[in-house]
Amino acid sequence: MISWPVYCQYVVLALCIQICLTEAVVPNYFPSSKALSRLEIIKHYFKQGFMYQDIVCLLLIRHGFVISLRQLKRILKRNNLCRRHETWTPIEEVTQVIRGELGNSGGCIGYRSMWRRLILDHGVRVKRDTVLRIMKQIDPEGVALRKAKRLRRRKYYALGPNYVWHVDGYDKLKPFGFCIHAAIDGYSRRVLWLEVSSSNNNSNLIATYYLETLNQIGCAPRLLRSDLGTENAMLSLLQPYFRYSARDSMAGMKSFMYGKSTSNQRIEAFWGLLRRQGFDWWINLFKDLRDMNAFDDCDPLHVECLKFCFMNVIQAELDRIAFHWNLHDVRSQKFAEAPHGKPDVLFFIPETLGAHDYGTKVNKDDVKLCMELYGTARIVCCQEFKELIRLLKPDVQIPVDANSALKLYFELTQILSQH
Repeated sequence: MISWPVYCQYVVLALCIQICLTEAVVPNYFPSSKALSRLEIIKHYFKQGFMYQDIVCLLLIRHGFVISLRQLKRILKRNNLCRRHETWTPIEEVTQVIRGELGNSGGCIGYRSMWRRLILDHGVRVKRDTVLRIMKQIDPEGVALRKAKRLRRRKYYALGPNYVWHVDGYDKLKPFGFCIHAAIDGYSRRVLWLEVSSSNNNSNLIATYYLETLNQIGCAPRLLRSDLGTENAMLSLLQPYFRYSARDSMAGMKSFMYGKSTSNQRIEAFWGLLRRQGFDWWINLFKDLRDMNAFDDCDPLHVECLKFCFMNVIQAELDRIAFHWNLHDVRSQKFAEAPHGKPDVLFFIPETLGAHDYGTKVNKDDVKLCMELYGTARIVCCQEFKELIRLLKPDVQIPVDANSALKLYFELTQILSQH
């Protein structure tokens, strides 16, 4: 790690870069300076597990508050915010929350991911080792199965954030009508988008994900990498368009690269992580429905009904996974050259590790125009099926969790079988 004086110099440099070159928008889970006071923002970052240096950096660059590390520590001490001697949640309450998570998609994740869920989703204060001990007691079989698996990754390194984005689709749920698409930054490993829809074959829909991300962060990557699928055809046109005025060696058409899906390492590694983060639970759920003859993938009504009931629930699960991933600590590895730290910190303030942003600033009017010309809305299910359901069940409510979605699915399929 760099010394604090050098760290401060990088902070000032980062501030200048942000003011002069970018108009990036922070993630929606970052606190707003307009809605919250300085103390509330500090509490928010503290509870999300950011390091003290990162909090000082984010306060300066994202909110315009100038405080020193010593001043931050005084503020935290006055408000009884201390990680070393903080008040822990009772073990009984922690165990109850863990049991609830294990009954859903949490049954497929490890103790580190479970610990992150407890802190970010439930506000539980607990040590990571305590979570491990509890999971060993109440789910010993699951812990043993996860411990037996090992994933070896090839070495990979990108120069800085927005140097290369990796995009790809995930088709494990495609037989059930759910097609997932994602993009990840090669340097910071930050998830840029993670979306589910009825199809990954619509190039305009993939272009919409890309344009929405450009509009949010205000810049395009130096290089965009994808596989040879036809769904990426529109990306191969839009990426060079936003990079046509660049003066580096990857300007214009060189800013987009096709390659084999197996060589798209960053995003392929993320799909393995997605399954370990609890997505295996969803795959097994839909396979169980098919095995018990409650779902027929050859019946269009069953497929549309499943999408109607579960699409928004799965999107909420994906949003939670991306949220947790972007705020988790990427551990340092002895022989790896990739940087370590929180993906959000590595992406938004790379100067702390001596890197810089390689993005190309985009004109948001151009992004808006492209959105009007090529953008399209995410498809949950066909409009005719929605109208049919409103006729058969006028009081239908969109489910908010897996249990209510499953209950609605059984109810709707029974109604449909009677007509």
